[in-house]
Amino acid sequence: MSFSSSLYPETLGWVAWVIYLLFLIVALWQVPWRILLREKGLQHLFLGSIVLVAFLWQMRAGISSQVAIHLILATSLTLMFYWPMALIATSIALVSVTLTGKASWDMFGVNALLICVLPVFVSHWVWRFVEWKLPANYFIFVLVAAGLGSVLAVLSTGLLVIAITWFYTSSYQFSHLAQNYFLFLPLTLPPEAVVNGMIISGLTAYLPDWVRAFDPKKYLDEA
Repeated sequence: MSFSSSLYPETLGWVAWVIYLLFLIVALWQVPWRILLREKGLQHLFLGSIVLVAFLWQMRAGISSQVAIHLILATSLTLMFYWPMALIATSIALVSVTLTGKASWDMFGVNALLICVLPVFVSHWVWRFVEWKLPANYFIFVLVAAGLGSVLAVLSTGLLVIAITWFYTSSYQFSHLAQNYFLFLPLTLPPEAVVNGMIISGLTAYLPDWVRAFDPKKYLDEA
């Protein structure tokens, strides 16, 4: 979920750009470029994932002239590539959505925080929690890292959208969004969890090398 049209964020827009660019610079610094440039298979997987996410982001349901609902899939990208490459992938997808007119350039920095930075880092830290605190169990990885991680990622994004609209829209517009968007937000959580869970469970079962956060020796051999 993201903003389709401009709310004329002014200061918020500039602050969002600065925060987003700081995260993007760190991500670009930490990407294993040598491995990415050397392995053609990883390149194809990465580019194919970007195309898929960009296509799904084009399929959005507009509940108002400002806010649109769509799948994010940041959790799958994070588990497949780790957070730096996931952030770059979602950023490229956001550029494609904005170029096609489905989102406003004025809101690019805000949208980048909403559907790139925030869901990627929520997914990253849920996965790290699974790695550090929970037993090495395949079903825990799929259900918590992929399923619960995607739910928390979308929920955090949705709550931030609500907070921003509360500050930048009139009371009538916010009341309209509250009567519609607040009701739709819980309905977006199960599809996101199911889609991310299906992607990660399918890949870890048949193509575990495609999920860099998944260690087959840890989650399968020792199970």
